Amino acid sequence: MWQALHLELEPLGLTVVTVALDTDVEAARPFDEAASPTHPSLVDPELSMVATFGITNVPYGLWVDEAGTIVRPPEVAFAPRPGPAGGDPRDQTDAVVRSLPPERQAVVAAMTSAIGDTDRYAAAARDWAHHGPSSPFALAPDDVVARSRQRPWDAALAAAEFELGQHLHRSGHGLDAVAHFRAAHRLDPENWSYPREAFSLADPSWGTVYERDLLEEVAAIGPGTFYPPLDL
Repeated sequence: MWQALHLELEPLGLTVVTVALDTDVEAARPFDEAASPTHPSLVDPELSMVATFGITNVPYGLWVDEAGTIVRPPEVAFAPRPGPAGGDPRDQTDAVVRSLPPERQAVVAAMTSAIGDTDRYAAAARDWAHHGPSSPFALAPDDVVARSRQRPWDAALAAAEFELGQHLHRSGHGLDAVAHFRAAHRLDPENWSYPREAFSLADPSWGTVYERDLLEEVAAIGPGTFYPPLDL
């Protein structure tokens, strides 16, 4: 997990910083406490990382060098899996997936097909920690810009709609927030940070406020947009 990678690479000058994208700060607390991190472990209740850096899902990562320059833009970043005795929580996720109907399992398989070897990202980080700017995984500024997610007008509007939804939800008007969360997803349909959070905030007592659940939405938009291939 990220804590183990931090302990491994901190002596080389690399600091892992984890950020939970969660409107409810307390919802992130049990996971943080279970990890017992010695690295900076933060919560972003505003989802400002989404609007600022173009992060569209979790887990995503980006690299920032000593000068504060981004040398790898946001991309899918799975932590390396520990050995069998490590108690990887993703094993529990796998068990949940196996309990789903076959058609929903197929959607999950399509969503995650591009992940591949989850150790690749950590291996690249190790190379950067050892070799710094000479690492082939540290990109030049033009390459960082080229690989970064574009921010067209609709994406900016989506961020504003999501922020309005969050404000309404925090003010006790959760049902009124739904229209703005729906608008954010409509304007930026491949940004999965928005619907993931919106669905988690929906109160079952409201009834059906979204036409589809997350898996159905991913199937409709395109499973390949959930975790784009990691280009290393």
